Amino acid sequence: MATDHPHLPDQHEVARLLDRVSSVASAGLGPALDELAGQLREFLEVDVVIVQVVDELDPEEVARGYSVSETERGRSLRTLLTPSGIDPIGLADAAVEAGKTVRWARLWAGPAEMERLARLTEAGQPADAIHRAMADANGLAVPLHTAYHARLGAISLLNLGRGRPVPAEYERELELLVPELSLAVRNHQLAARGQRSRRTLEAVVGSIKKGLMVSDARGRVTVANNAVARLFGASRAELVGKPVRQLVRERIKWRFANPEEFERRTLPLYDDPAQVSDHYEDAVTGQIINHHSGPVTDEGGAVLGRVDVFTDVSEAQEALRTARRLADERTQLLEREERRAAEEMALSHAGHMMASAMSLGDIHEHLLEQAEELVSGCEKSAVLVRDARGDVLPAATRGFAPSTVQRMVFRVGEEIVGRVLANRRPFICNDTSTETHAASRIVRPEGIRSFMHIPLVLGERVYGLFSVNSTRPRAFGERELRVLSELARHAAAALQNALQFEQERHIAETLQQALLSEDLPQAAGLQLGALYQAAAGSQVGGDLYNVWTLPDGEVAVLVGDVSGKGVEAAGVTAMVRHMTEGLSTHDQDPGRLVGQLNDLLWPRLPDASLVTMVLAVIDPGEDIMRWCSAGHPPPLLVTDGREVRPLDDPDPPCAAFPDTAFRTHSQRFAPGDLLFLYTDGLIEARRGELEFGERGLREALLEAVEEPPNALARSVYSAARVWCEGRLSDDVAIAVVRRGAP
Repeated sequence: MATDHPHLPDQHEVARLLDRVSSVASAGLGPALDELAGQLREFLEVDVVIVQVVDELDPEEVARGYSVSETERGRSLRTLLTPSGIDPIGLADAAVEAGKTVRWARLWAGPAEMERLARLTEAGQPADAIHRAMADANGLAVPLHTAYHARLGAISLLNLGRGRPVPAEYERELELLVPELSLAVRNHQLAARGQRSRRTLEAVVGSIKKGLMVSDARGRVTVANNAVARLFGASRAELVGKPVRQLVRERIKWRFANPEEFERRTLPLYDDPAQVSDHYEDAVTGQIINHHSGPVTDEGGAVLGRVDVFTDVSEAQEALRTARRLADERTQLLEREERRAAEEMALSHAGHMMASAMSLGDIHEHLLEQAEELVSGCEKSAVLVRDARGDVLPAATRGFAPSTVQRMVFRVGEEIVGRVLANRRPFICNDTSTETHAASRIVRPEGIRSFMHIPLVLGERVYGLFSVNSTRPRAFGERELRVLSELARHAAAALQNALQFEQERHIAETLQQALLSEDLPQAAGLQLGALYQAAAGSQVGGDLYNVWTLPDGEVAVLVGDVSGKGVEAAGVTAMVRHMTEGLSTHDQDPGRLVGQLNDLLWPRLPDASLVTMVLAVIDPGEDIMRWCSAGHPPPLLVTDGREVRPLDDPDPPCAAFPDTAFRTHSQRFAPGDLLFLYTDGLIEARRGELEFGERGLREALLEAVEEPPNALARSVYSAARVWCEGRLSDDVAIAVVRRGAP
């Protein structure tokens, strides 16, 4: 670099430069870019420095920062520059488009520059003033980029007078600083986006009816909505900024019937930020409050703070309390089973066979079958199960005579079978002819010379045992004991699953019902019905329906399907339902409402998650219906003349893509017409290679079309269930609306 030109900042100077830029970051992206431009111009003998940034989510959103010299031309040019809109200079746009450094010896000397002046004139910009200020100007622009944003923006350097070219050395050295400057610019861009997201989040939080309080990593309240302020008898200003510990001791705990117990359970959560708590509290007002507290984490799992949600569940206190307790128990059970499955990655075919069976009888048969395959000396086998009275009875046998099976009745603690169950230890007899204590009413008639009993233990409970027997002495040794003990462990896991199956199903259905709509509203001129049915053996699913009355008296009907299963899907289901209902208080147009929901869900759902849905808005006093479909199976409209017509033309699923435009369709909905909304589990019911499908749905719908809406929904579901011979593989949600006389 020539010594007669100022040098660009070295590493230490760059650090100080970026520190000064960061000091104004809280003021927004524009001031940060202005500060960066100003700091760069301090090191460079140029008249103008421009830092331009492009938003990758919206390329039309451009932000700029300027630093202009105090010369006459500089002051004239400064009045013409704006942080957004058309760039009157254009160097940055050219560098971004080319993806490399561009240089102009004279900015207004070519056709491209004259064309830019024409565009500025068309846009109402003072093109003549810009041309005068920049006559004979020269400059260069270096593009900014990161690994995730190849077109981040550019830094432009200009000199406004003739005979003062921007030094060529600046180009090379400025390119060396591009990585650090790009990263700094990108960080400020993301910070500005975060500020916008926070404002949106605060608006959403303010509309939530549940009490919501968010605290940071230091334990100070950062967000509190009006609902939580009312619950604690305070204003939001009295909560925000205060330490949670202080609030709990001085104000919050006294709102509950057992304040000391509330404090004892709540304060330790702030000693361990990763803890999750969910329990019920009796309020002094007589309400039952569900208090959920959990960590707020970023994508990397780092804990950023804690969120506390207070929900009034007084009307459903017993049902929700029971559902929550059972859900917790089920979660713990599933966690134990997952750990057990991870430890048993090397399970044999026998273990897989038993794990796939759901009934106790199937598991018993698989156990005996696999025992005979794994142990060559096994000629006769039996599973004996202990009942509630302490008797031990045969549940499955192989190779024994029926008369012998009838004698297989024992008591815990008596004979060898009873002692195996009492001490929970395997027993091996090598030869019944020498070990006379092993001879019994079973051994002699069957000619058994050696046998082994293996207890089946399910946690703290002795379920029973299985026995392998041989007519040869010494048929079983250490290998057989090891193999069959491992088999017994897998059998115990399978039996535990089968015993817990009905309880787990009850948990899933109870939790799912808690997330579904309450009693359907009453609307003059409309008959409403709905149904939700979980698939056989399924966990909590993502299907949902909701029917509610809008502020102007219209009725909104929502049917949707959240991708995934389990508690996470159920949480998204609840969020979709409540967000949609909350947004509808401000906008009743289905397309716009789904678009707003898409914008809220897109940054919040896990990767690859999405929501299909149909939202219909019906005016009970008019013969018209408006609706929007987001990637969902088409609703069916049945006219009074029994014509079935699908409402096709869907938009993409909700939360699949950002900034998606959703359309509102209008449809005549006359007296006698019927609207049928459903999830795909209904039409995907299978029998062999065939599906129930839209044809089966239409036939079932027409068959039951004269029935009341609730009965109609049950009839159509029953038709699909009969079609697939009693076992649907997916959850089903249905909503039915019939238009009555005005």
